Amino acid sequence: MARILFVTSRLPFPPKEGHQLRSWHLLRALASQHEVILLSFLRRDDDASAIASMPVRLAGVETFPIESEQSRLALLMALLRGSFGAEPFVAAKYASQAMRARIAALAGTVDAVHFDMLPLMRYADAVPASVPVVYNAHNVEHQLLDTRMRIHPNRLARLFLRRQLPLLRAFERDACRRARLVLACSGTDAQLLRPLAPGVRVAIVPNGVDLEANVPARAPGSRARLVFVGQMGWFPNRDGVEWFLREVFPRILIMRPDAEFMLVGKHDGLPIPADVASHVTLAGFVPDLRPAVHSASVYVVPLRAGSGTRLKVLEAMALGKAIVTTTIGSEGIVLRHGQSALYADDAAGFADAVVSLLESPALRERLAGAARSCAERHYGWQSIGSDLLAFYEPLLPAPAPPTPAAATPKPARLARRKSRARRRQAAHSIDPG
Repeated sequence: MARILFVTSRLPFPPKEGHQLRSWHLLRALASQHEVILLSFLRRDDDASAIASMPVRLAGVETFPIESEQSRLALLMALLRGSFGAEPFVAAKYASQAMRARIAALAGTVDAVHFDMLPLMRYADAVPASVPVVYNAHNVEHQLLDTRMRIHPNRLARLFLRRQLPLLRAFERDACRRARLVLACSGTDAQLLRPLAPGVRVAIVPNGVDLEANVPARAPGSRARLVFVGQMGWFPNRDGVEWFLREVFPRILIMRPDAEFMLVGKHDGLPIPADVASHVTLAGFVPDLRPAVHSASVYVVPLRAGSGTRLKVLEAMALGKAIVTTTIGSEGIVLRHGQSALYADDAAGFADAVVSLLESPALRERLAGAARSCAERHYGWQSIGSDLLAFYEPLLPAPAPPTPAAATPKPARLARRKSRARRRQAAHSIDPG
């Protein structure tokens, strides 16, 4: 059993969004075989009391506030460092002397340090060179930022992102080179990360889904309801939903006036166009998304940016939903157009794909069944956790060999020993006089 320090950007339990789900299941896999200490930043909406109910045994848990969330001065300093320094803002906003000191204090006592998000690699220099560092890449961040820069509607935001892009690319390159092992979410991400650090092992550990907790519904969903799950605080989600409501949904309503769209997740002031508003439901955050997803006939993934693999898509697959997605929306997932999902990257094509599913229950059922089967074959967390442990194994000390048990004398040998002892005893008892 090895000792591992696991560092996260937010408390991974209970997992309420995609980032937490990946962090949580990797943490569980490592803790099932090793002694794990968790150091976690604590966001405002994280529940610190949940630590007591974590269904996993850890050697220790410590949390740290995100100073840029707590103080305007700290946020301003992070913006200044991210705008005029050598460090990108996404890393600068996680600056914490307390976190650095704790990592430095513990790093020399462990066999490996796992940094569970790119900004946390700012603390890799606190780890002795002899201790392996593992970087879990949730995305290829510089590629995600490049896409965001090109499609962001605000000119000033695009200027800021253009300044950030070379800083983030250099930071991501240095992070990969500092790591002994990089964990990528997909083959596509691995291909983009490997050139950043030639010689560093980049292993594919895909995102997964709880197949036992997420099962298809017995009854079909509402005939004309579409659903999307995702919080609007993440740019790819917001951009995709805004595009869908502005360009795609009006086309759907022309062909199917009875269609309705449900958004599940924090909507953060998402603007709803007036011409579709009466057909849109903002469900907000729900503690259990399964009933909302089951209530719909079609699961839509209208994303135009992003990397990694979308956990929302894996959950929809496990729940047995017919899916319409963009190429980017299901990147890295082994869905096939026309076999287990429908793909479309332009507004007209996306609308046509959705309507074809609304009007064909047989097609919906066929795609939904194929999507569930695909999830069962490739994306169960249990098998993914086993792969993770195998990737870690070369980094960790070899387990101590078992202490050999004392050999048990065979009956014949034992009899000979007793006979010799009796003869010695008899010899010593002879009277020499």
